[in-house]
Amino acid sequence: MNTVVYGQNYIPEPLIGNAAVFVESELKIYYIGGINFNYDSNDLEFLKSDFFYFNCDPHSKETFAKWTDLKSQGVNFPLSVFHIADIGGVNQDSIFIVGGVRVKNPNDTYRFNIKTNELSIPVIQGKAPPMRARMNSVSYKGKIYIFGGLTGFGSNITFYNNFDILDTVNLIWQIGSTVNSPVTRSEYTATLVDEVIYYIGGRTQQYIFSPMTEIFQYDIVRDTWSLKTATFANTNITPGPRAGHSAVLYDTKIFVYGGAYFNNDTLYKLPPNETFVMLDTTTLVWAIPSINDTTDVPKLAYHTATLLYDIMIVAFGNHTDLPDSEDKSNNLTYIFDLSNRSHWFVLPTTIITTPPNTTVKLPTTADAKTPQYLSSSNKMVIVGVIVGLVAVIGMILVILASRRRIKAEREFNHPDCQVQISSIDCSSVRQQHASQQLQQQNISRTSTPPIQQHLTQSQEHSESSVLLQESSSQHSSN
Repeated sequence: MNTVVYGQNYIPEPLIGNAAVFVESELKIYYIGGINFNYDSNDLEFLKSDFFYFNCDPHSKETFAKWTDLKSQGVNFPLSVFHIADIGGVNQDSIFIVGGVRVKNPNDTYRFNIKTNELSIPVIQGKAPPMRARMNSVSYKGKIYIFGGLTGFGSNITFYNNFDILDTVNLIWQIGSTVNSPVTRSEYTATLVDEVIYYIGGRTQQYIFSPMTEIFQYDIVRDTWSLKTATFANTNITPGPRAGHSAVLYDTKIFVYGGAYFNNDTLYKLPPNETFVMLDTTTLVWAIPSINDTTDVPKLAYHTATLLYDIMIVAFGNHTDLPDSEDKSNNLTYIFDLSNRSHWFVLPTTIITTPPNTTVKLPTTADAKTPQYLSSSNKMVIVGVIVGLVAVIGMILVILASRRRIKAEREFNHPDCQVQISSIDCSSVRQQHASQQLQQQNISRTSTPPIQQHLTQSQEHSESSVLLQESSSQHSSN
C-alpha cells in the first residue's frame, strides 16, 4: 500500500512585527509585513514585505488550512514592520495599511483590495498625521481609530499621543479628541467592546510601562476618554506590565496574551508576570484562565493573535523566555479554544493537509434540529483519513463555521426559535490522533526550515530601527 501525503508549497518564515487581519466574509486571515532577522541588511532596500493569508474556509477543499503567498503573485508592499492593518472601505472589502517602519514610501497609506488582490496608494483628503510605528487600531463602521505610537530608535525615541481617525469610506483623515487620553502610549492593545475601545498595557516612555490596573476607554459615539481602574480576582496572582502583547474579545472578556517587559537593568526582554490573562469587561476584574491545568503556555511578544469565532490563533513573534544566545524566533502556530479554556495545542508551521478527494460532511439546517454527535467509529474514520495535526484544526474550524452559519440562518428565518448545537469534544479526537501518529511510521513529513541566524541582544532591542539602516552597524536598545 502506497502512502500519499498532501502538503503545501508555501510556508511562511518566522516573523516579528507583522499585522494580522481576519476577513470574515472570506474566512481568511491576512498576514502583512514583519521582518525576519535572516534578511541581509544590505538588501533591505530591495526587499518586499511578506504578504500572505491562511484559509479558514472548510468549503475550500483545495486551499483549506493552507498558507497562500500573495507576494509571489505580484503584491509588492515595501518592507515594513510594526505598522497597523485594518478592514475598511464602502463594502468592507479592503485592508488599509498605515504607518510602521519602512525603507520606501514611509508616509504613504496603502489599500489592499481583497477581491482583486490589488495594492494601491489612495488619495486621502485632510491633514495627514505623522507616520509612526508600534501603535494599534480598531475598525468601526468604516473608520479606523489609531492612537499613539512612536518614531525613532535607540536613545532618540519620540512617543506620541496623537489620535487619528481614517475614514475609509470617504477617504479623509480626521482627528479624535485627546482630552483625558493617555499622555503617550505605544505597543499597547486596542480592543473594541460594543462602541468603546479598551486600551491595555504598553509603554509611555522608554522604560515606563502602563500598569495593568490602568484601563483607558474611548467612547466612539461621544468622542470622550475615561480612565478606569481594574482589580484582581486573586491579589496573590497579578498580571505584570507588558508591551508587544496581543488581545482578543470573546464573551465579554478580553484575553491578553504575551508581551515583554524590560528596563535599563535587564539583559534582554523578559516575559511579563502571567503570560495569559483575562479581563472581565463587565466587572473590570483580572483573572488567570485555566489552560490544560497549567499556565505554562508559550511566552511570546510582537506576535499576532486572531479570533476566529471561538478560537484564538497565535502566530509568529519572539520567545521572551530565552536568552539572546539562543534562537528566539517562533515558527509555530498555537490554537486556544476559548469556549473550553482547558484546551490549547500546536499547529506546526509545516503542515500536512486533507487529500483533495476527502470530504467532511457538514451539518445541514435540518440536522440542526437535534444535537449532533460524532460516534467513536466516525471519529476514527476521520482521523484515519485526515493526515497531520491540521486534521484536528480542520474539524474544529468545520464545527465552528457550520455552527455559526446554521445559527445565523435559523435566527434569520425563525427569530423566535433558539437552536442549540452541542459542541464536539475534540480532546478525545486529538488523543486518538496522537496515538495513531506514533504508529504510522510510513507517513513522510517535511521538516520545519531551520533558522540560520540567532538574534543578538542588540537586534532584539532594535526591531523598530532595523529597516532604517543600510548596514547592521547602528544598533542600540529601544
